[in-house]
Amino acid sequence: MWGVIPAAGRGSRMEEHHVDGCKELIEIGGRSMLLRTVDELVAAGVTGIAVVTSPEKPAIAEALADFDAADLEFVEQSEPEGIVDALRKAREVVGDEMLVASPDNLFIGHPCPSAELLAAHRLTGKTVIGAVQVTSPWGELLSDTGRIDALNPGASGELLITGICEKQKDQPFPMDGENWRCTGRMLLTSRFWEEPEGDDVQMLDSLAAVGELVAAPIAAAYIDIGLPEGLAYANSRLN
Repeated sequence: MWGVIPAAGRGSRMEEHHVDGCKELIEIGGRSMLLRTVDELVAAGVTGIAVVTSPEKPAIAEALADFDAADLEFVEQSEPEGIVDALRKAREVVGDEMLVASPDNLFIGHPCPSAELLAAHRLTGKTVIGAVQVTSPWGELLSDTGRIDALNPGASGELLITGICEKQKDQPFPMDGENWRCTGRMLLTSRFWEEPEGDDVQMLDSLAAVGELVAAPIAAAYIDIGLPEGLAYANSRLN
């Protein structure tokens, strides 16, 4: 299975922190988020890595010029049309199944979060989402996006996601329950591409409704580096 890194977005919220025009090249603890994500996918054992990037971000390819640990392909997304569009373009190179890792997300305390998704997929054959439990103090800085409705045990010991709540970017993430949240880690199967076209939340929620979406819990401190608050918090932890 190939890994896919979506890296074509403008990252306008992080523009003042960009390195060579790219938020993916922001360094935490002396290593860029792009290279941290590549390291993780290689450790998970992917066949190759497809990086979806923009012609406006040549520094992404330059940063990977010496990479030789796995096959590497660059996929162009000329306009930032969202994550599903980026993955459709990657699909033309890697096929239906892919392990998606966003370079926005930092996991402290877990050597390879992507390995958890592969293990859940081997158990069930289903589409898998990496899930973390949001905790304080970082949780209070998040908006209400990616919230998982509930996790229920399945017949094979897996954790089935019952639904993914609609994004409410103007609301804080509620901290009054188990606080499960999707991360920037997904393992997509051919079943995902059979869903009616929509954004990522809509398509994944459709899978959840028919018992085809599984959670891979990731025991780690999770930080979204795609937010200025997240970058500041990560630097306070690792720099």
